[in-house]
Amino acid sequence: MYLTCLKTSRSLTDKLSFDVGLQEDSIGEACWWTIHPASKQRSEGEKVRIGDDLILVSVSTERYLHLSISSGSFQVDASFMQTLWNVQPTCSGSNVAVGFLCGGHVMHLCHGHDESLTIPGSEASEMEQRIVNYEMGKGASRARSLWRLEPLRIGWSGSHIRYGQAFRLRHLSTGHYLALTEEHGLVLQEREKSDIKSTSFCFRATKEKIESGTKNRDIEGMGVAEIKYGDSACFVMHVATGLWLSYQAPDAKASRIGPLKRRACLHAEGHMDDGLTLQRCQHEEARAVRIIRNTTVLFSHFIKGLDSIGRDKNVEVSLPNFDEVLQTLDDLIEYFKQPDSELEHEEKQTLLRSLIKRQDLFKEEGMLALLVMCIDRLNLYNSAAHFGEHAGEEAGAAWKSILNLLYQLLASLIKGNRNNCTQFSRNLDWLVSKLERLESSSGILEVLHCILIESPEALNIIQKGHIKSIISLLYKHGRNHKILDVLCSLCVCNGVAVRANQNLICDHLLPKRDLLLQTRLVNDVQRNQSN
Repeated sequence: MYLTCLKTSRSLTDKLSFDVGLQEDSIGEACWWTIHPASKQRSEGEKVRIGDDLILVSVSTERYLHLSISSGSFQVDASFMQTLWNVQPTCSGSNVAVGFLCGGHVMHLCHGHDESLTIPGSEASEMEQRIVNYEMGKGASRARSLWRLEPLRIGWSGSHIRYGQAFRLRHLSTGHYLALTEEHGLVLQEREKSDIKSTSFCFRATKEKIESGTKNRDIEGMGVAEIKYGDSACFVMHVATGLWLSYQAPDAKASRIGPLKRRACLHAEGHMDDGLTLQRCQHEEARAVRIIRNTTVLFSHFIKGLDSIGRDKNVEVSLPNFDEVLQTLDDLIEYFKQPDSELEHEEKQTLLRSLIKRQDLFKEEGMLALLVMCIDRLNLYNSAAHFGEHAGEEAGAAWKSILNLLYQLLASLIKGNRNNCTQFSRNLDWLVSKLERLESSSGILEVLHCILIESPEALNIIQKGHIKSIISLLYKHGRNHKILDVLCSLCVCNGVAVRANQNLICDHLLPKRDLLLQTRLVNDVQRNQSN
């Protein structure tokens, strides 16, 4: 993504400044910056050297890239005030060896052929998700088994990682670090509590002891590529204690209930097969997991804030910024947008496969359940005015928009994905019961249409009361095309007429009404020939 000078301004102290953000493309002058030397020892036109102080000027607005303090927090904007920026290296793209481990890479830590280092799923409690396990089966392909390697005490953070070099392992979907604690042993720990001593690990080729005089020193530049993905067997050692990453015996009861899990631990000797192989994660998957983490934090904060409303009037309610919530929902809907129908077939199929992978990742991390919880909390209020009385005028003004966007995001997460639609069809009663709310019925109909189109199994769950509720919306909204789309999807499944639903719709829609309906005669004559 490209550093961009935006058209908005959120600064309270400098009204002439513009916000600075990121954009995916480099169209226009907004993402162009000129580099000027801040020192008299350098002149314009010279090569920029490591350690130089620079001034960055936006081409589109002719303002400086400036670091300011607003409301006690730091923010970067484009201003007429200058800030000096220093050049420090992270990685040299021309010297990167393909297929070898570098700092900042996101990866799976695989044990044997079918185990990976991971944490319990989204259905587990917050404390249970701090436990680190070796899990068999599908756990290796999910977001909760991704780790980001962050080197320590080195300038080139994107250099090749070598044996004996200290680093920290950050769990990508929670943002917590793998750490050794006195109370709980090897667990995930919050970033604020994670010090260097408890979170420092290194890879070793063997478990043989190395004398202190022969330890590797920090090397400038990219260093030598030593650890190869899918090939090198690495033992993980805790730097401060010299303990090895290993596993405990599996729980016999737990193995009968679900996939085999073995608790990860640190041990003085460990096992002979403690070696791990590394499998690098695709860039798109890592990006999706980071979005999941940020979204989960925002929505969890939103739910906690809604739960605190009305409990104690003396306690100040802590809700997230509603503009941020609305912008996040808009961004997520755009992120799950279906490919353009005018694209070439091959390109369209590639984009569809990528979209389904993103949808699956979000579902596995509990995003569907999180959205349902947000909708339930907001539906406790009868109107925007009712919500505004408890949460403030700003919240009341955003209530209807947030509710509709939540349903649209729900539809985007399941649209075109049969597995997600089939799983969510179990909530059909919950979904139809929300149709009474006029302010959000448009979004609900969109979700319902996705389920009926992609999941034929849902037609078996549809009952007489559901069809009556959908038809009743014609009186409230008029002849809305979304209502008719849902009724159409109830009548036919994979080109086969669903007689029961057709009869129910005709019985409740046609009597005593002057309606013009368009029907179609389908040629159902077939001929079978023997081979």
